[in-house]
Amino acid sequence: MNQKYKARIQKRLRAKIVIAVIGGLAVIGTYIIKLLNTTVDFASIDAYITGFFFGIEGVCVMNIIQLRKLLKDENALEEMVIYEEDERNQSIKLKSYSSTISFMIWLLSFGSIISSFFNQVIFFTLASVLVVLLVVSSLYRWFYTRN
Repeated sequence: MNQKYKARIQKRLRAKIVIAVIGGLAVIGTYIIKLLNTTVDFASIDAYITGFFFGIEGVCVMNIIQLRKLLKDENALEEMVIYEEDERNQSIKLKSYSSTISFMIWLLSFGSIISSFFNQVIFFTLASVLVVLLVVSSLYRWFYTRN
């Protein structure tokens, strides 16, 4: 059982490394495009993209460090197995996720109605996010009730 969990942790580690590399390449690519093409004005989105990807990089690096420490320490690995596979913790996560999805749907609905009075672009953005959230949550609900 520990070997299966170790393999799962190694998959997570590889995924985090790939995400960190892609994020770093995106930041580097943005600056290369900016240097090569002086007519394009990235001033409005440059700081946003950089901050967004540095945030992703920071989270990924912290997760990579945590996962590597976990793979080196058998006791910590065993504690993590117990924590992640505990039925009580899974029940708490399930209840909190369903409450969060319901709250997000309500919040996006309210926000899209209010934003429709002020800005059409924001309205369509919030409405699109709401539709995607409804479709994804409906598909998950359909999948899990079917099984």
